[in-house]
Amino acid sequence: MEQLKFDDAMKTAALEWSLELGSLNNSITGGRGNVAGRLGELALAKHLGIEVQDDYSYDLVKDGKTIEVKTKRRTVDPQEHYDVSVAETSRHQRPDVYAFISITFDRKDDRGWYYGAERIWLCGYMDCDQYFAEARNMKKGQRDNSNGFKTHADMYNMAISQLRETL
Repeated sequence: MEQLKFDDAMKTAALEWSLELGSLNNSITGGRGNVAGRLGELALAKHLGIEVQDDYSYDLVKDGKTIEVKTKRRTVDPQEHYDVSVAETSRHQRPDVYAFISITFDRKDDRGWYYGAERIWLCGYMDCDQYFAEARNMKKGQRDNSNGFKTHADMYNMAISQLRETL
């Protein structure tokens, strides 16, 4: 895993974008993750030296490869045995590659809002087809025995340790 750089301008841009966007139809968190998702996209784009694309099926393009960024919000730094996820409702997106980002926040309230982004982590990459071939299919409400997490929606989970470090 690699820590990515970000700044206040990126946080402001992510907030403004999120307010304009509102809640997406397929959002499993009702839009509460929009700011973090955009911040993850901006941090990875800066890291790769490219711009965010905002296409319906992917977020970034690097060397001809389309990349969909999936961001998880956490209150602890990610570890190799933690999972990354792609919701069933995102299967319509057909990027070449998924990039998985985790953002560590200093706190979370009882409504599910996270505050105080402290660190952004690039957890790794996985080709789209390979991801779905190898990921665990979890149904909404199912408890993951590996970590105790109860899923919010049908999703596909994979341990960070299974991801590759390079695009």
